[in-house]
Amino acid sequence: MKKSKRIALMAFMLALIIIFNFVPISFGPVTLGLMILPVLIMAQMEDLKMTIVTGLLLGVTNLISWYTVKAGALLAPVFQNPLVCILPRVMIGIVAYAVYHLLSKLLRPKYGEVDGQEVLLNKKQLFISEKAISVTATACGVLTNTLLVGLMALLLFKGQTFGSTAISAQWIATLFSVNFVIEVIAFPIIVPAIVFALKKIDRKTTV
Repeated sequence: MKKSKRIALMAFMLALIIIFNFVPISFGPVTLGLMILPVLIMAQMEDLKMTIVTGLLLGVTNLISWYTVKAGALLAPVFQNPLVCILPRVMIGIVAYAVYHLLSKLLRPKYGEVDGQEVLLNKKQLFISEKAISVTATACGVLTNTLLVGLMALLLFKGQTFGSTAISAQWIATLFSVNFVIEVIAFPIIVPAIVFALKKIDRKTTV
């Protein structure tokens, strides 16, 4: 039953990855990178292996999109490089997973015994700590994606010109500043709510 749930969850996340890659959500000049959402969720729901697999699926799907529907874009040659397109997507999950599980150990709420059974002493504390941990892990994942994409693009294409665009540190900073600010605000709100809901459903179905 647990294996079936994991397969179903992975299939659902893959479907989201495909949709978000080929149907981007834009608000004027800003595109919200919802494609990283499944990786951030898996990092807080499943083990490291499944998280890495989700990151790889995201990276490969994104690479395919740059060779197909986005092939005509000015910067397609930059994002057609696996170090720019795939590596950062895998690292999103690894970093978010590490931060989430490290903080879960450090900030674990206190338990005590009542009538010989271990019980949570403060349910409010558990809710707050889980939210704080999820928000922090999500923000770290978003930061990892933005920094690595920019760093890889700069290391591999610095000084090269695509159309009227020259790859430079200033260009990278300008390109990612608006999107990053929006994502680092939006995702820490969206992801914890989804993770909390999925875990609540999972607890009910396993009882």
